[in-house]
Amino acid sequence: MKEYVAYYFAFMDLLGFKEIVKTSTCDEIAEIFDEAKKRFVINQEIGDKSVPVVSPQDIHYYVMSDSVCIFIRDNIKSALPVLTWLCLNFQVRMLCQKRPVFVRGSIVRGKAFEEQNVLFGPAMVEAYLRAEKLAQYPRIIIPMDLCEEITDTTDKAFMNGFTHLEQDGFFVINYLDYFSFHASAKEHREGVINYVNHMINDSLDQSVRDKYLYVQFWLDYYTKQREAEAHEQ
Repeated sequence: MKEYVAYYFAFMDLLGFKEIVKTSTCDEIAEIFDEAKKRFVINQEIGDKSVPVVSPQDIHYYVMSDSVCIFIRDNIKSALPVLTWLCLNFQVRMLCQKRPVFVRGSIVRGKAFEEQNVLFGPAMVEAYLRAEKLAQYPRIIIPMDLCEEITDTTDKAFMNGFTHLEQDGFFVINYLDYFSFHASAKEHREGVINYVNHMINDSLDQSVRDKYLYVQFWLDYYTKQREAEAHEQ
């Protein structure tokens, strides 16, 4: 008998993918998905050993067309903070492509069924609908109650470092903060800023402009924050 399993479930869309298909070669598109399929883990130091916070076999990935799902059973310790970091890592890696790719998505807790190449369930549907109807901008949203119910001190510290609460009541992953200061993204910042400016200045669709105005606001905010910190030192 096949049954659902309860997960923390992330659904992420690659924005502008139709345009990418129109203007990119097959090889260039394949490079994006080669990056999207890479798997990562967070390690912790226990004694003299470095071990995964969540075992790699407990982290599930599913890639379909222009969407990527990552999900971890909700009864695994630190599942939500680890999933949040994996999504942040994915967002930053997509920005570091030859042509920046922005991501919109959501994380929920719910039930899903996975077997070989089959994935379905209420969690997937809810995560998709939240990404499509509520995320609005290139961001990954998390319902407030999921973040606020965390009681473990370490997990709460991770979530506070990875997210911030926005005015519409969603916690949002701080990927633009990470992208703005981490050394691994340095060589890509100018290209991303130029791409965002291009989308704002040249698009005739206000909804598209709004998405990139959101990105521009946070890029400017974090840049000024870093400059102020450097000036104080």
